[in-house]
Amino acid sequence: MGIIKEATTEHLKDLSKLASELYNGNNSEALENELKQMLENPNHRFLLYVEDEQPVAFMHLSIRTDYVQGSETSSTGYIEGVYVKGEYRRKGISTKLFNEGKKWFKRHGCTQVGSDMEVDNQDSYPFHMSLGFKEAGRLITFIKDL
Repeated sequence: MGIIKEATTEHLKDLSKLASELYNGNNSEALENELKQMLENPNHRFLLYVEDEQPVAFMHLSIRTDYVQGSETSSTGYIEGVYVKGEYRRKGISTKLFNEGKKWFKRHGCTQVGSDMEVDNQDSYPFHMSLGFKEAGRLITFIKDL
């Protein structure tokens, strides 16, 4: 049985390791610096799921004051990222992290929570639907080299 901890800068190495698995291809030093800045920002919160004293999952939450697609309010809670190591998936860990995160959102006056996903992420869509999210729209972004 695992426990949920709020990540602090003390957990930076463990958080960076998990985040690098989610955001593969990122420069590890740059990612660690970005995570450190967010850990020190009161509008961001990271929850770690720890099993047998090893972090196996995390959820990155934020409070957004800019427009969130589909939201009717500001400030809006936002799930910036969630990752569970492969062997721990389908055990309800993401739901436990989300339920803990909801408490933080409510304490900050949020009445809605937003999230997004990559179109080809086969695990993310069912996860969001199982938590009761409804699709607010689809966005396709473009880029062109000059």
